[in-house]
Amino acid sequence: MKGFLLLLSFMTRIPMPKIDYDEEKLGKSMKLFPLVGIVIGFILLFFSIVFSYVLSNLSFSAFLPIIILVVILTDLISTGALHLDGLADTFDGIFSYRSKHKMLEIMKDSRLGSNGALALILYFLIKFVLLYSLLMEDQGETVFAVLTYPVVARLCSVISCASAPYARGSGMGKTFVDNTKAKEVVIASLITVVYSSAMLFYMINSSLSLELPLDFVMMRLGINLLIIAILGLFAFSFSKLIERKIGGITGDTLGALLEISSLVYLFLIIVVPTFFL
Repeated sequence: MKGFLLLLSFMTRIPMPKIDYDEEKLGKSMKLFPLVGIVIGFILLFFSIVFSYVLSNLSFSAFLPIIILVVILTDLISTGALHLDGLADTFDGIFSYRSKHKMLEIMKDSRLGSNGALALILYFLIKFVLLYSLLMEDQGETVFAVLTYPVVARLCSVISCASAPYARGSGMGKTFVDNTKAKEVVIASLITVVYSSAMLFYMINSSLSLELPLDFVMMRLGINLLIIAILGLFAFSFSKLIERKIGGITGDTLGALLEISSLVYLFLIIVVPTFFL
């Protein structure tokens, strides 16, 4: 429990009771990172519901962009832009096309470069478009996406920690990499699969009054598993690409992967079902 609370206080800006720092317990808690995503998912849902009531008198065309901004800003505030900082630093470093050592130096620099700024602009634009598309297609599917994308994205970070060495001799991310192996990936994957399947099953049964055939429900659960598997492969491939570029992963690349994975997940939720349903 202490490890999870440390992880929650380290990875979010959610008010937490004061906990003594324990590097080993923090590192070993990485397998519980999807649980942090579950907490964030419900925070996003809570504020979405609150603002839905506040904005209930608006037309749907006016309501839509505002509620999407609520989701994006709530996510941003909940994490303190920690992972977005990693996204910007990673793009500044990787797309500098310098030596490995110089890339790592650029990524450590707190100043925002042009590549990082472009990455942030594209990130927010793509995320807005994907959430807008989901809301236009299916509001129930959007609720499911909001509840699950923070979870699946954090599973990708766990996979990354187990897929490549740490690129620097020291750093905060090193404790996560050193303590994350295949067993931790299995635990994080089980948490993600069980939670997302339960949420999907609940959304299917609550949104439709008629009794659905078992094969339809199983197909939707299968699609969910396929999407998670694709994201797992994406996380592994991303980590190996970064390893070739700079000799391993860093805290910045873990943050970048988390944010990119959330976009890929939203895209797959829109696209993949169209091949089966």
